[in-house]
Amino acid sequence: GVGSAGLDSSNWVASLAVNYGREREIDVAYRYLTSFHWSLTQFTPASMEVVPRNKYERAFSIAIIVFALVIFSSFVSSITAAMTQLR
Repeated sequence: GVGSAGLDSSNWVASLAVNYGREREIDVAYRYLTSFHWSLTQFTPASMEVVPRNKYERAFSIAIIVFALVIFSSFVSSITAAMTQLR
């Protein structure tokens, strides 16, 4: 996946393993929940300690932020149109 892309070990999965002392393997459920938590922080003003560590992760992060911007803008636009219809 994106988190393990590239030839070197400079990615968020490897970094998380070193930070938490589990250099060999992190539980798949924990990685999934960390990824899900990260994705939620892209749509909300929350913080997250998982940051992009290589160019693939950085590009994926940018794509998610742009996607979130489009979805949020569409949501605001639909609310604005509904309010205009009420007037």
